[in-house]
Amino acid sequence: MKTLIGFAVLSVAASALAAPPRVSDGRLVDEHGMTLYVFGGQGAPDAKSCEGDCARNFPPALAGPDDKATGSLQFLARGNGERQWTYGGKPLYRGMMDKKPGDRAGDGLNTVWHSIQAR
Repeated sequence: MKTLIGFAVLSVAASALAAPPRVSDGRLVDEHGMTLYVFGGQGAPDAKSCEGDCARNFPPALAGPDDKATGSLQFLARGNGERQWTYGGKPLYRGMMDKKPGDRAGDGLNTVWHSIQAR
């Protein structure tokens, strides 16, 4: 049982510290092809303010320790020392409502969450 729990913890940690975002079908996605989002409303959440329900529904897209920033993809320092990916200066988030690669269920949610069209 302890081995199973340890494996689950390592699996979650590995998925949180993932490969850099990439473009798929014209949208910015994570290493699993899952859509990434930015918040476009007033008082947009930054790495310090998206907590609680916000972080449960839109967890931050975290960078791995060896990831390198390039072009529009940069990092934002989180309060706990982690680095969150940004695109054009806006923090990137994953959408927990998406079930498979290519889903964009969070796009336009509450008119403030948006997927990122990338060239």
